[in-house]
Amino acid sequence: MPANRDSWVFVSVVIAAAAVLVSIAAAETVLAIACLGWIVLRPRAVVWPSYFVPLCAFMATTVLALIMSPQPQVGMASVRKFVLFSMGLLAANLVTTPKRARIAHGALLAVAAAASLFALGQFAVKYTHFLSTQGDDPVLNRRITGFMGHWLTFSGEQLLIWCAAIPAMLVLGRRWLIPLGIVGAALVLSFTRGVWLGAIASFIVVALAIPRRVLLGVAVPIALVAVAASGLIYHRISMSFQQEKFAPDSGRVELLIGGVRMIRDHPLFGVGPERIHTEFPRYARSIPTYYGHLENNVVQLAAERGLLCLAAFLWFIFELYASLIAKLKKAADDTRWAILSAISALTGFVVSGFFEYNFGDSEVFLLFLFIVSIPYGLEGVLAADYADYADRGELRDAPRILIKFSRWIRGASL
Repeated sequence: MPANRDSWVFVSVVIAAAAVLVSIAAAETVLAIACLGWIVLRPRAVVWPSYFVPLCAFMATTVLALIMSPQPQVGMASVRKFVLFSMGLLAANLVTTPKRARIAHGALLAVAAAASLFALGQFAVKYTHFLSTQGDDPVLNRRITGFMGHWLTFSGEQLLIWCAAIPAMLVLGRRWLIPLGIVGAALVLSFTRGVWLGAIASFIVVALAIPRRVLLGVAVPIALVAVAASGLIYHRISMSFQQEKFAPDSGRVELLIGGVRMIRDHPLFGVGPERIHTEFPRYARSIPTYYGHLENNVVQLAAERGLLCLAAFLWFIFELYASLIAKLKKAADDTRWAILSAISALTGFVVSGFFEYNFGDSEVFLLFLFIVSIPYGLEGVLAADYADYADRGELRDAPRILIKFSRWIRGASL
């Protein structure tokens, strides 16, 4: 697809990804427009990410679980969410140059910083109100939400942006450390422990591949905020050891036990998509405050859709890691950062997913797919460019086998 023809579709995809941080309705609307534009323009070649096969297996096993469900009409929402998977294809087929990848990451970070500023204002208001009234605690049950409806969605989104932006600092420049610091501050003051663990894990994963000056620029602002809020952080963590005073933590234990019992009784197909809330009272020792889902990707998918679907999900995650690491080993200098961003975001997503069902959060999952799919598009365009250079005679010194291979790639895509 010529660049001048697909540029507006690329812009639409980036807007859709950034809009997730503000409104899921707006994001889905723009995503639909981008899908239509991509189909109408009929790209010459479609880049199929390697994770597409396990993702199809996940969809197939979800449909199978729905068919076997005693209430299939209840679980149709799980199938309707399949349209969100188009975000991955669009990112892989439209974010096709290092410049476009920089624009995409810059746009996400800019909007995330704006959302974080709004959230920090929320925290100031909530904390001031708490000090004067001793009402809802902004560290526990009245946390910041940004433009989202729930603090877990907000913190999950900011986690992905923060993780992906660390390697992106290599190409975005020092001035982008300011919005990154704002996002990091909101991440700390979200007081979401699973997100904190995800951020730490992703930072460790990419630390050895990032220059020390960049790591310091990322770590120092978030460390200063953490020190300033150390009393509140201590209060948040200490509640984890006071189960009788903090019901959500004791409820997580009940959710885990109930989920394991569901898996034991319904190992292959689960209790049925969207039926956790209906079935949970039959399996729980005591009923927690909330039991709409099981606060863990692995337990949730196994209990709701069965071990077959869980296997497909794990295949999807493992394939992402394997393919991204393989790309990293042979990446050019101008694309290496984007692969590291994807690996960092993937790690944050996986680790935080042990404490929250973020795979089922449409906003978080859309953003996740966009970020991890970018390296697949960069790989595709480099192969096509290589073939074009060969035809123009600009690779005369290259081995003949490489030139033939590049022409074969281009011919196979026609």
